[in-house]
Amino acid sequence: MVSKFPKILYTMEQKYAIIRENAKIYQKARKKVKTEILNELTNILKFNRDYLAYLLRNTGKKIYLKDKGIVLIGEYSKERLSQRGRKKIYTDDIEKILIKIWVISGFISSKHLEPFIRLNWDIIRHRLKGDLDQTNQEKLKKISHATIDRLLKRHRKEWEFKRKKKSNPFSSNLKRSIKVESWFDREKQPGEVEIDLVHHCGENPEGQFIYTLTATEIQTGWTELVPLRNKAMVWTTKALKQIKDNFPVEIKKIHSDNGSEFINSYLLKFCRQNNIEFKRSRPYKKNDAPYVESKNWTMVRQYTGWRRYDTEEEYQILKKLTKLISLRHNLFIPQMKIIKKERINGKIKKKHEIEIPVNRVLKIESLDNQTKEKLINLRNRIDLVKLTKTIVYLKEKLEKVYNEKRRKQCLIKM
Repeated sequence: MVSKFPKILYTMEQKYAIIRENAKIYQKARKKVKTEILNELTNILKFNRDYLAYLLRNTGKKIYLKDKGIVLIGEYSKERLSQRGRKKIYTDDIEKILIKIWVISGFISSKHLEPFIRLNWDIIRHRLKGDLDQTNQEKLKKISHATIDRLLKRHRKEWEFKRKKKSNPFSSNLKRSIKVESWFDREKQPGEVEIDLVHHCGENPEGQFIYTLTATEIQTGWTELVPLRNKAMVWTTKALKQIKDNFPVEIKKIHSDNGSEFINSYLLKFCRQNNIEFKRSRPYKKNDAPYVESKNWTMVRQYTGWRRYDTEEEYQILKKLTKLISLRHNLFIPQMKIIKKERINGKIKKKHEIEIPVNRVLKIESLDNQTKEKLINLRNRIDLVKLTKTIVYLKEKLEKVYNEKRRKQCLIKM
């Protein structure tokens, strides 16, 4: 046959009717005629050739199926065909619940959301008890990060942020007195902290604007954020004193980049007075402080964006916002950490551990029981849902204040 037929020419019911009519001829025909019938029907019905031959040979015969009893081959049954294939486990109701949990977690990645559900299950169950029946609870406890990715794929674009990186080219003569250290020099011990500044300058780096000082303890991932009115040495040192008091572990070492806000006599004096070792990164090697660099994105830019903040009102909002962000990530949000790296046949295999920073702190043997009790009580006192709502409110308030400032600036220019 030379002619071609469109794929959706007949309904499935009509196709089975054609097969039944031709089955009588096929079963009695010679081999040459059978081949012609198969060729024509394959072209018309678009069935698999082997399956079509099976139907033509056996239409009219009765077989026994375990679940259906005696079935007639070649008979079309919409109910029977609709039950084919693998059944959907994670249905639309699970997707709706998962979106709510994702919002509570602050739109974290699927690999972090999987342990977040498990580690904060008591809070999730209490808050979503109206949506959670026993079946949904079991499904959520077993859900994998790949399934989370699939369910949240079409919702992610609503919360996407554009990346923008800024470098800090300033330098100082005091670098000679501060030793250089790369992140892979040796094993990290509890109390080693990486610090960095996030510039809230927008597109214009000139003039005075607000910064956020980020300090991350390498071993546990515990991170503190403090906004600065500007990057003067006095403000930086004052913020570090505040961070030192807030950290649950004793700071033994500080690692910074080569910016003038850190490489100065004030900070060097502060470290010496508090018996803190002071090290710096290699010039133009941002990966020498990878832990704090990652927190600059997940804990600062995701909440504040890349706008220019330079007013007192914006500073006061950022002061409240960064404090709540620190609490949320330190007490509830799981963080990924490499625990093993192995090279096999030219490929590097990495093994990660996902845990909440506060749990890592509680596992430190040298930490006193009084500090551990304070951390446990702090986590139990805080309502995660209210904390998240307050962060969202402050984010919206910051954006509103910024837009109002921009509107006034435009009116002045006009």
